[in-house]
Amino acid sequence: MVKRHLALFVVTAAACLSTAGLSAQASADPGRGAAHRQSVHSPDGQLAKAVHGKQLRGRRGAANDAPPAVNAPSTAGAGCPLRTAGQYFCHAGGYQYVVGDGAYMSTPVESPVVASGDYHSLAELAVESSDGQQIIEIGWTVDPTQWDQQPRLFIYHWVNGVGTCYNACGYVSNSSTITPGMVLTSSSTPVQFAIEYYQGNWWYGYNGTWFGYLPGSLWNGSYVQSGLVQEFGEVAAGSAQPCTNMGDGYLGSNSAAAAVTGVGYYNSTSAPNLSATMDDSTLYSSQITSTSSFRYGGPGAC
Repeated sequence: MVKRHLALFVVTAAACLSTAGLSAQASADPGRGAAHRQSVHSPDGQLAKAVHGKQLRGRRGAANDAPPAVNAPSTAGAGCPLRTAGQYFCHAGGYQYVVGDGAYMSTPVESPVVASGDYHSLAELAVESSDGQQIIEIGWTVDPTQWDQQPRLFIYHWVNGVGTCYNACGYVSNSSTITPGMVLTSSSTPVQFAIEYYQGNWWYGYNGTWFGYLPGSLWNGSYVQSGLVQEFGEVAAGSAQPCTNMGDGYLGSNSAAAAVTGVGYYNSTSAPNLSATMDDSTLYSSQITSTSSFRYGGPGAC
């Protein structure tokens, strides 16, 4: 969850709202049915009273906790880059510069064990401004420094290059059953994560349900479109050679590795055409398998 500048994760708004990506949403949310393929509809139901999540202590949130640079080169054997004092971050995933209203992806929830001395292992969808200063994130994380060794749903965002806090800082809930920080069940069945800008707010979606949003006022109404979209795995550690697995522990070159599939964009004229990015391909790597999917992960150094 380090602020990610995976150098090319900006989504050039894909006009490509894939039928597969929308089908799960339509089934769980009548307000986002077939018509959504032509235009965006508001999530169904009355908005609930704002629920501000608990601000958790952690490594993230410092102004210098920058996301990985987009198009980050893979330097075999170089280890994870030092991104903030005593904190190393490795990434492996895909990205695309895209102008649009948001993005979605599907991936299984994994349950990697975070090794002693390391911080977290996660998979994430990040919708960003083209300069990487405004970022909205959603995904699953295993983070014993914040919670425990169970995978959990997380959200996060950045304003003008400054990180905020997990699952809080202005978040407005629209669901009593899906809440940031809740435990997720690990499974080989992919679940969908989504982020969409609609009527002045940035909405979060999980497996077909739009469960809450970040008010556009957090950015003073200035952040209204993506410029870069990134999907990736991340390991945060106390050394450049972490022992924590990413994904299911297989390198992206392995057919058994964790996969991100069904990447698509809301109200964009660009179709998915992902490029791979990674920091150290000997520890964690990614491999593009189609224009809208890739495999990622790795065992780390141990």
